[in-house]
Amino acid sequence: MDRVQYTIAELSRAALRDVAKLLRKRIKDAVPVDTGTLKKNVGTWVRKSKDGTPRLQVGVYNAQRSKKKGMKPAYHAHLLEFGTVKMQAANNGRGFLRSTVQDNIDEIQIIQGKYLSAVEDENKALGLIDENEEVADD
Repeated sequence: MDRVQYTIAELSRAALRDVAKLLRKRIKDAVPVDTGTLKKNVGTWVRKSKDGTPRLQVGVYNAQRSKKKGMKPAYHAHLLEFGTVKMQAANNGRGFLRSTVQDNIDEIQIIQGKYLSAVEDENKALGLIDENEEVADD
């Protein structure tokens, strides 16, 4: 039972890492570019929740993390995502994060399905799991 739970958890993490790669690329393509600061600050993180379930977070680095990585912070990210009284959000008012996720639901489901279907075949599942792969936010 422990082995099955471990395999499912690791397949979930691996699937989320692949979804993260897809979304990072698509979000960076959707970000309006003026100086390129926002594009450099887009990140994804696969983290465990309190109950141990892997979760995917997609967003923009905070000022502290940006500076730690040697980049300028993207203080204007929230303005482009949500808009202001005088300016509508990016992508015709849809924002750049939310709209990208919504526009790629089908591909996200395909990626998730590839990993979840591997539950039936332990060897296939183990081939998809890479315990040494860093959960990165490039």
